[in-house]
Amino acid sequence: AAPGAAEAVLTLSTFAPRAAPPATVRVLLRELVPAVRPAHVEIGADGRTHGEVPPEWGALSPAAREDLVRLARESYEAPVFRDPLLDNGRLYRVEFRKNDVSWPYRPVRGHWCGVDAAGRDVLARVLYALRTSLTFGLLLVALSMTLGVAFGAVQGYYGGRVDIAGQRFTEIWSALPFLYIMILLGSVYGRGLVLLLVCYGLFNWIGISSYARAEFFRLRRQPFVDAARCLGVPARRIMARHILPNALTPVITFVPFSLVGAIGVLAALDYLGFGLPPPTPSWGELLQQAQQFRWAWWLILYPSLAIFTVMLLGVFIGEGVRDAYDPRPFSRME
Repeated sequence: AAPGAAEAVLTLSTFAPRAAPPATVRVLLRELVPAVRPAHVEIGADGRTHGEVPPEWGALSPAAREDLVRLARESYEAPVFRDPLLDNGRLYRVEFRKNDVSWPYRPVRGHWCGVDAAGRDVLARVLYALRTSLTFGLLLVALSMTLGVAFGAVQGYYGGRVDIAGQRFTEIWSALPFLYIMILLGSVYGRGLVLLLVCYGLFNWIGISSYARAEFFRLRRQPFVDAARCLGVPARRIMARHILPNALTPVITFVPFSLVGAIGVLAALDYLGFGLPPPTPSWGELLQQAQQFRWAWWLILYPSLAIFTVMLLGVFIGEGVRDAYDPRPFSRME
């Protein structure tokens, strides 16, 4: 073929076999046109283009672009049909399709982490959920540490029957089903941060109480404690002013790990539907939405990434605190 010549397909019409050749033959010539990929342009109700603009849009004349934008804005109210557009010697077939937005929606410009099932920005929900989780975790750790240290201090300082009675009470209390009690109280009083904090705090002190009990057992026979008794110092003052400052090492080292555990429990309870009431931002609530809309990958990725990052940082901080307070097994002289 000569340079610049167009390719064509030769097609013969159907014929019936005959004895003599026909006088004329009908031949159909069709030019081969390469397939053209359709160009998509997203135009909002304000007349602005969104997303990536194809080069075909820039090849149109300004008048043609204004005409298409006007018709696109009209298509938001009623269906719009347009005849083939002729511009700059080229013929375009134009079709308007309205993209109806439904929740949840994928990440777009302005909502970088997507939109949840209620039309709320996922990034904002994740950040506010971080504040909620840290607030709950810190309050729970403070309540649990206070109850655990107080109960363990009484057991460790007095010992004897007080210690035995406290141990039996701890065993009975730890056997109570926390989740069932939380469901029962939530159905009676309604879900809330204070109720969740109190209920979980009444069960979370058991672990730290054993460490406080062991430290008070160890320190109650120290000479400085005997000296304080000889001076007539009351027992509560001895526990608070003399023994407690020397028994805080295990308590301080366990604070970051307790905080991580509290954040994980809050996310699990919110995922099960027994945590904070809606519309409180929560990572577990976003994961619960992801359970309903499994195709919405952004509802799974970003809350899970936030939980993983916060817990990982909490564990790193806890390991650092533990290394700082634990005694070294050996020393080196240089």
